[in-house]
Amino acid sequence: MNEKPLKEPGPGEKPRPLPKHKSMPLSKLARAGVAGRLAVSSALRTMRPGKSSPEEEWTRRGEAFFAACARLKGLPLKLAQMLSQEEELLPEEFRKELSRSCYQSPPMNRALVRQTIAANLGGTPEGLFKSFSETPFAAASLGQVHLAETHEGRMIALKLQYPGIARTVKNDLSLVGGFASALPWLKEVQGAWSEVAERMLEELSYGHEARWTEWFRENLGIAGVTVPSVHSAFSTETVLATDFMDGRHLQEWLAANPSQEERDALAGVLWSIYLKSVYVLNALNADPNPGNFLIRSDPSRPDRMRRDGGVAMLDFGCVKSFPPSFSGNLRKLFAMHATGFRGTGSAHSLVEEYADIGILRITDPRGDFSDLEKHLRSMGEWVLRPYRVPTFDFGSAGDYFQECRAEAWRLFRNVKGIEFAPDFVFLDRARYGLYRTFQKLGARVAMGNQWEGGTGRG
Repeated sequence: MNEKPLKEPGPGEKPRPLPKHKSMPLSKLARAGVAGRLAVSSALRTMRPGKSSPEEEWTRRGEAFFAACARLKGLPLKLAQMLSQEEELLPEEFRKELSRSCYQSPPMNRALVRQTIAANLGGTPEGLFKSFSETPFAAASLGQVHLAETHEGRMIALKLQYPGIARTVKNDLSLVGGFASALPWLKEVQGAWSEVAERMLEELSYGHEARWTEWFRENLGIAGVTVPSVHSAFSTETVLATDFMDGRHLQEWLAANPSQEERDALAGVLWSIYLKSVYVLNALNADPNPGNFLIRSDPSRPDRMRRDGGVAMLDFGCVKSFPPSFSGNLRKLFAMHATGFRGTGSAHSLVEEYADIGILRITDPRGDFSDLEKHLRSMGEWVLRPYRVPTFDFGSAGDYFQECRAEAWRLFRNVKGIEFAPDFVFLDRARYGLYRTFQKLGARVAMGNQWEGGTGRG
C-alpha cells in the first residue's frame, strides 16, 4: 500500500480526477455486470470510431478500464497494476491510465470509514487518536490508508480494509478458477493457480501482514532500507497500523530528474533486497507493484536518496516463503544453464534435471519433451544475458522484454506432461516486476552476486 497522496501530477500535468465513489458491487452477478458494461462499451467504441486521435482513444479506453477496475477493487485492480507494467504490450496512453491503479482508487465514504474504525477498534477516531484525517492519503486494491496521530505523538498510517472485499475476492477467485478448470490445456498450471489463490486469500488477513512486517523489520538488515513498526494496539485482522513513512513514489521521484548514479543506486538497493530475501531469508515480498516502496529524499536535494534510509519498504501482505532447499535448487539451476547442461549420470535431458532438483514434476513419462527442452534452454539464455556483462543497461533493453514474452509464450504452449513447482509463480512475478522497475529507472545494474555465481561474472 502506498504512503503518498492520492494524486501526484507530474510537471505541467493536470491532476487526473478519480472516478466518483460508488458502492463496491459484492455479488458475482453485480460484478459481472460491471465487467460486461465495460466490454460492451469498448466494443461499441471500436465499431463506431469517433474523430479522436488514436492516442486520445486509448486514453479514454484506459480511463474506462481503470474506472471499472477501481470500482470492483480486489483482483481486477491487481490485474490493472500488472498490466500497467507491460510497456511493449500496451499503448503508452492506455498503460498510463492503468498505472494509477498502483497508487489510487476511489475511497469509501467517511461514514463507512467511521463505522469500520468503530467496529474494529471499539471507539471513534476522536477518542482513539489525538488527530485523524478522514480523507485517505492512499487507496488501492484491498484497503485505504489514513494518517493519524496517537495521544503519545506518534504519526501512524492506519490501513482500513474495504468492508465486503473478502467476499468479492473469494467470488472472483471462484469465478476465475472455475473458468480455468474448464479448459483442459490449463491442467498443467492448476498448481500455479492454486498458489495465486492462496497468496491472494492471505492478503485479506492484516494480522498475517502485521506478522510479516515485523519479521522483515527484524531480519532484512540492509543498509539504507527502512521497514515500519507495527502498532498492535490499533491493529486487527482488517485494520493495520504502522509507522507513517515519508517519501516519494517512483514516478514522482523520477520527475525530479535524479542523476544516473542515483537511479543506479536505487536499483542496486532493490536488487540487494531481492537477493537477500530469496537466498538468505527464504521469504520474499512477492508483490512487484512499485507503489510498495518509497524513496526518501535528502531534505536539501529531492533528487537524491537519504544515506541513512533512502528506501522504505511497505505492504507485506503478499509474502512468499520457500522451503530451505529451494534456494539451493535455484543456485543449481543457474549453474546448470551457465555451464550448458549436457547430461549427467542420472539425468540425460534438461527436463529430467529440472525434475531431479524439484523445479518440475514429470506427469507423463512417455511424453516427447524435445520442444520443451529447446525452450527451456532458450529461456535460460534469456535469464543469463544480464549477467554476461559487468552492468546491464535495463533502460535500453526493450528487446530483452519482448524476447521474454515470446519465449514464455512458446514455453507455455509446450507445457505438456509436466507440472512446474508452484514456488516459482511468485518468484518469477517478483523478479520480472523488479526488472520492469529497473527499466523505468533506466538503471544500469551489476547483476553478478555470490549466490548466482555460476552465471559467468558473479
